[in-house]
Formats: sequence, structure tokens, C-alpha cells
Amino acid sequence: MAEKKVAAKKTTAAAEKAPAAEKAPAAEKRTTAAKKTTAAVKKTTTARAAAAKTTTAKPVATKAAAPAALKRARPLRRAPAAAAQADGQPYSWRRSRRRTRIGLVSSAKQAHTVTVVVERMREHPLYKKSVRLRKKYAAHDVAGDVRAGDLVRIQESRPFSATKHWQVVEVLSRAGEAGAAAPRVEDVEKLLEQAEGVDAILSRPVPVGAANPEEGVSPGGETKE
Repeated sequence: MAEKKVAAKKTTAAAEKAPAAEKAPAAEKRTTAAKKTTAAVKKTTTARAAAAKTTTAKPVATKAAAPAALKRARPLRRAPAAAAQADGQPYSWRRSRRRTRIGLVSSAKQAHTVTVVVERMREHPLYKKSVRLRKKYAAHDVAGDVRAGDLVRIQESRPFSATKHWQVVEVLSRAGEAGAAAPRVEDVEKLLEQAEGVDAILSRPVPVGAANPEEGVSPGGETKE
């Protein structure tokens, strides 16, 4: 019995060793095959990278990179005076696109603030009659030399206060200058007399023996006999 048990143990040990010996070569074959495949993959990836570097074609931008490429730096906004000085040209309000108005100064009591009245004629849409419209503007006077009655030109500007976003850019005429430059009535009458020849008629001498129109008329307007 003891001999049978020893023989059975030997057979079981041999049977266990046989599958292990058979499994070892198969595992080695699998590892070698996996190594070969990884080496092949590495070769293909390196070849593709080299081909991409050598090609001159531009890479296609992805959707994520598109906004970054279109983004531009925001230009600095400069004042018109600063922009003109940078270009080497003196600043002038005539080169600006802001609206301008011409009006008469009605009040200049506040400091650096004048009230300008702008008048315009407009045709009534129904009655077709010309209507005079007046509008008041509060304008900023930088120099402070504008007086009531001056004819000025105003232009839109940055808001100086809640109701003042215009400024005086030019004084067209001062108060009283137009009246002083206008000719007087006496001078106009003299010019008319000279044009009609009245001076020449009055300066002619009266011939001797000519009837004097003043003779033969009484002070009361009656004729003398």
C-alpha cells in the first residue's frame, strides 16, 4: 500500500510540473510579440513626426485656437488735439465731425458759461408757413471773454455738467461791431445826393435878369401885383 501511495504522489507531481513547463514557453512568446508590436508602433509614430516636420503645409487651426488667433489688441483712444499733435498738424475744430451751431449770446453772467440762442426757419408741415424756431444752448467759454450780444460758433464736446455739453470754438463778431461798421444815415443821404446830381444843381450861379422864384410871393403865400 505504501508503495502505491508513493507512486501516486510522483505521478501527480509530474502532472503538475508538465503544464507549468508547457505554459512557460507560451508566456515568453506572448511577451516577445508584445515587445515587437510596441517597437513597431514607436517606429511609425517617429516616422509620422518626421514627415510632419519636413512638410511645408500649414497646420489646420482647431476650433479652440480660432478665438485666440482672431483676438486683437484694442487701440488706444486719443483726444483729437493729441492725435493732431502726434501727426504734426495743429488741431482745428473744422476737421472734427462734431455738430456745430451759430447763435447769439443772450447771457454771460456765469463764470465760463454762456447761453447761446440759435434761430432757424422751418416750414410748417400743414399750413406751409415759415416759422422761426429758437433753441438755447449752454456752452463752455474757456477764455471767459465772451459777452452778451456776441455772435459765436459752438461745437459739441464732452459733458462739462448736467446741462452743458457744448463749447465756444469761435467768436464771429463782437457786440456793437456790426453797428459801428455800418454807414450812418447822414453819409448815405450825401451819397444819394451826389449820385442824383443835387450838389451840382445847387452850386450853379443864378444868371442876371432871371426871374427869381422867390420874388412875387408874399409871406402869406399870395402873389404880388
